[in-house]
Amino acid sequence: MRVTSFTTTMSAEDIMYDLKTLVEPQVPELTFTKLTLEDNYIEVAGTFHKIVDIPFLARIRIVSVFQNIMSLRIERVKVLKIGIPKFILNMASKMAAKKALEMGLGYENKTILVNIDKALQKVPHVHLEVDHFLMENGVLSLRLKGIEADIEAMQKEANKDKEAEERKQQEMEAEKIRIFNEKLQEIRRTEDSYSEFRNKIMQKVPYDRKNLAKYGFILPDMYALALRLMKDQRVTKRDKAIIAFTFMYPLVPVDFIPSKVPVLGKVDDIAIFFFGTNYIMKKIPVPILVKHWQGDLATLKLVKDNIETILNFTPGKTLNQVYGFVDENLEKRKPSYLKDEAYLVEAPIPMDLNPIFDPVTK
Repeated sequence: MRVTSFTTTMSAEDIMYDLKTLVEPQVPELTFTKLTLEDNYIEVAGTFHKIVDIPFLARIRIVSVFQNIMSLRIERVKVLKIGIPKFILNMASKMAAKKALEMGLGYENKTILVNIDKALQKVPHVHLEVDHFLMENGVLSLRLKGIEADIEAMQKEANKDKEAEERKQQEMEAEKIRIFNEKLQEIRRTEDSYSEFRNKIMQKVPYDRKNLAKYGFILPDMYALALRLMKDQRVTKRDKAIIAFTFMYPLVPVDFIPSKVPVLGKVDDIAIFFFGTNYIMKKIPVPILVKHWQGDLATLKLVKDNIETILNFTPGKTLNQVYGFVDENLEKRKPSYLKDEAYLVEAPIPMDLNPIFDPVTK
């Protein structure tokens, strides 16, 4: 894109806004409070915080613009309402300009020179030339010419930055997941009579059948998990009631729920079991599941990732939708659990975790 020339205006409020948004964030100690424009002068007032707020007033005159170089001269500076001699101002301007050469600032004959071309290097793919300036009635007018912008290159640059940011976020998320899983491996797993029984059976299974055996143990492992969750004080009473009903009902030979009862009456035993399994996998924090799961974690992950898909092929899908709506509203009133990270500690010291972890609704 190319534009031959146009004139833009900036009021004192516009320049103050730029100082507030561009300069103050870079120099937190600096605060601008007032800015006025008149007769080629820009007068800026503000404070500099160093233990206490130190007020200052600076008056800068725009001398000229030639070959895209703007000449500025600091005419007056007051700090704590004390005027600073001009020779000190010249020394300070010279020192500041030396440190800011890469930003397009130079110093010559007691004048600060702003190289607009060099300053625009911070904004790639854009070129413009300041041809003339005029300050009157409190407004600074700039006539710009030779304006060129490579929109396609700017878009690619923006996309490149966006991709880099997304890649950084993905790397941070991957690292977070890696650390979380490392801590899961350190959790002390539950050992009870079922553990001994399962280990004895697995020892008798031929080596080439062990992978098949671990899938065969999914059902008893789920019942062992349910029983252990019933004993865990971190599991809410409401969830324990759901677990008890959904895992015990399929074992009862008598059908206690008449078919006329809405939703539950149309759901068979296996669907209720799948609903309970899905409820556990979605609701209970992962570290608690890991602690009480008897099989390997890969099998637990397999069940957790696929149980809802299986449930959707059964009448339990309706039960899951209905109770899911109820549970979601109950969780909004009072969340049952903290974030998973809160349960990575085996025996946490009693404390108020709310300032550290936000409650989540699953």
